[in-house]
Amino acid sequence: MAKPSSVIVLHQDLVKSPAWLHLNGPAVHVYLLFRTKCQIGRLPGKSGKRDRVFLNQGRIQFTYREARERWGFTGSRFRRGLDDLIAHGFLDVAASGMGVHKVVTLYAISERWRLWGTPDFVEGVRPKPPIANPGFRPGNTHGKKRHEKKESSVKSEHGAVYEIEHGDDLAVYEIEHGDATPKSSQTHDSAEVTS
Repeated sequence: MAKPSSVIVLHQDLVKSPAWLHLNGPAVHVYLLFRTKCQIGRLPGKSGKRDRVFLNQGRIQFTYREARERWGFTGSRFRRGLDDLIAHGFLDVAASGMGVHKVVTLYAISERWRLWGTPDFVEGVRPKPPIANPGFRPGNTHGKKRHEKKESSVKSEHGAVYEIEHGDDLAVYEIEHGDATPKSSQTHDSAEVTS
């Protein structure tokens, strides 16, 4: 399997294009990071510089988690960059993870930017989930009780007290300045458990 190239080549027609010059905020940074993920090579039976292609086209992964942890993007800043790149024709969504846990979205580098601002430009959109979550309808009583006040086992003073259940015993810890100190230990028979 080919590795990502150590060099990013941006042609002058891309950098001087109206679409590139119209990009806002983080879109340029996000695009350059996408290009670092591209695996460039030749298709079998081809030779020469003009025959180079993205070998992982349509399988490029760039998750929100990676953008946050490795590159310092907030979720909204990364999303704005993605939306801008898709709207201007630099990126396409090849397969959407739809926000499902451990299902990543796959991207492709696009050439649609060449026609941006012309009548022939085809707009790219991010796919939406097939079933929209309508939320709670008016009159729904589910979750109404969550607004009622509950007695808590957590004190909001300098430290906090947490009750942790271990089998038949109940241990109460007081947390002060990062240290957990056992406050007491008792059995269920002699203690009243609060939820």
